[in-house]
Amino acid sequence: MGGSYLPTVVAPLGKMPKHWKDLSVLIAGCGSAGRRHARVLAELGVRDIRACDPTAAQRKSLQQTVPVTKIYESYAVGLEDRPDCTLICTPPDMHIPMISEALEADCHVLCEKPLSDSSNRIDEVVQLADRKKRKVMVALCFRFHEGLRKAHQYLREGRIGRLVSVRALMGEHLPEVRPDYREMYMSRYEGAYDLSHDVDLALWYAGQPIRSVRAYAGSYSDIGIEAPDVVEILVDFQDRCLANVHLDFFQQPRRRQMDLIGTEGVISVEFASWDHCTVSCYDPASTNWHVENLATQRDDMFTAEDREFLVAVAENREVSCTIAEARKSVEVIELAKHDVDSQASRASSC
Repeated sequence: MGGSYLPTVVAPLGKMPKHWKDLSVLIAGCGSAGRRHARVLAELGVRDIRACDPTAAQRKSLQQTVPVTKIYESYAVGLEDRPDCTLICTPPDMHIPMISEALEADCHVLCEKPLSDSSNRIDEVVQLADRKKRKVMVALCFRFHEGLRKAHQYLREGRIGRLVSVRALMGEHLPEVRPDYREMYMSRYEGAYDLSHDVDLALWYAGQPIRSVRAYAGSYSDIGIEAPDVVEILVDFQDRCLANVHLDFFQQPRRRQMDLIGTEGVISVEFASWDHCTVSCYDPASTNWHVENLATQRDDMFTAEDREFLVAVAENREVSCTIAEARKSVEVIELAKHDVDSQASRASSC
């Protein structure tokens, strides 16, 4: 969108329309995700950034990151001030109730991934959003990553023919990334399932209904968390396509790689670091790899994501990362956990 001016739609109920930079945004949760979004919103030029968190230290940390307009000890009090939008950055089990509360307060919602830790009540949120006529977008930020988007474009252009296999790998050393990892929610409950972006990406590239899901998971390394530190998920799609997703929290060095294997070629995306990405596309006709090295920054995808949401609210546009899209990875992980639990149950009964 060139230029600094973005048109706004005619506002309902006699209210004056707002430019997206004039929207008030309440960030719920002042942890690392909340601080990142606060910084990005400020850099985008959003003038009314608010925040809430029950923990004083977290509130202070965000205030040191970005001078906010208002800060609250509770989400309920923050919603009472009627912000235009709410950005939810809390643990997954809190997402659905908090989305519902925001919608009841007539807020548009951008919710961090995953949409929920369970598919229960997702339909209620869909119905509530429709009734309230409010936007709900889920922060599937890697769909905004330049390299991953380029691979998606190549795939849709037919450069590798029909997609047959998706191989996604994500691994990082959690103690290095988060020294406080033992105190984190995901170390007790979600473990490597928390790396759900790569499940979402596999589903995004496949772009078709799922036939079945199989999985293995457990605590196999020495980092000492209760939840699984490695997860292997196999997804069988309806039309001759498989996805294999590997997730782990102990790998050194950090790696993220996505391979798209088609009937007429291969696309590979690799970025172990945030500031560099390599996209390779193999053309069997010329027997050559076309390789692109991209300079990236971690905040790029968050900036694109937050901007899309704000513009969608101000201009009444559709969002790309809908509840319908976000629930797919929730349901796959739910099926994977069920398969792992079923295996454990069968083994214990032998």
